[in-house]
Amino acid sequence: MELNMLGNNSLNITSTHHCRSTIALAPGFALAFACWLLAASGVLGDDEITLVRDISYRDGVKACTMDLAMPKKNSGTPRPAILVIHGGGWLEGDKSSFVVSNNPMPGNILAFARLGFVAAAINYRMSGEAPYPAALEDCQCAVRWLRAHAKEYQLDADQIGAYGNSAGGHLALLLGMMPEQSSSEPSSRVQAAVSDSGPLDLTLQQRQNQLRTVIEKFMGGPPEGAREALYRRASPVSYVSDKAPPLLLIYGVVDTQVDVTTADRFVTALGQAGCQDVSYFRLANVDHCPHSLIRVPYLQAVVEQFFVRTLKRARAP
Repeated sequence: MELNMLGNNSLNITSTHHCRSTIALAPGFALAFACWLLAASGVLGDDEITLVRDISYRDGVKACTMDLAMPKKNSGTPRPAILVIHGGGWLEGDKSSFVVSNNPMPGNILAFARLGFVAAAINYRMSGEAPYPAALEDCQCAVRWLRAHAKEYQLDADQIGAYGNSAGGHLALLLGMMPEQSSSEPSSRVQAAVSDSGPLDLTLQQRQNQLRTVIEKFMGGPPEGAREALYRRASPVSYVSDKAPPLLLIYGVVDTQVDVTTADRFVTALGQAGCQDVSYFRLANVDHCPHSLIRVPYLQAVVEQFFVRTLKRARAP
């Protein structure tokens, strides 16, 4: 069952290329039901969480640091992990926005740890330091680092998800959808991904003058000559296939930075490709980043329950 919220004051449940059944619920009941599901999973207190700050996850790259939150108690079984990637147009931002105890931003690693996940928020190279694919390569290194240190941090190397907002959502989708380039290292692919307003088609956005300057800085210039292929490789729309992991997509209809119609086409293409687990929240009258920045209240439970379902319950026999 999937609950697809389409507006702040109403709830319309639609089938978004799912095999699961859909039902219509009142907004208050939907939130209460999602919270009940989370409570049934067991939520830890702040004193039951360990936070390790500023771990270097890539040698020789100063920007590549990670904050790691996890339950203190040894559960006896490996825990699934979530990688959190901050936004900021690939130009700015910091992992600290997702590591706050008081008034935390949704996507906070402490909240994920309270649900029993090992959660990591990372910094990565900004476009002012190095253009694409530097940011993606850093994120891939972070996933490989988690797998390489799975025993040390009691995490399940086979169940890692990624969450990102805006530019971070773009990178999270690439981690889930881009094919592996090498089999000699631990895999950098994740088993579930959430995008809160992540750009999907960089070529189209550049040509439609949506974040054109920001995208060109990230990509090292406009999509001309050999760089056209690079733009395609950097766009999640290029990797639509039935091999995609479970995806949760959250986009606002009046987003002035990422046109919601690109998300509409993306979801349609995923369905046509045979993807079985795609949840699309298309929110009316909502601008950029409905979950993390605008903080539509019911979305926190939706995001957390998505990871509980796709990562924690996926381990059950």
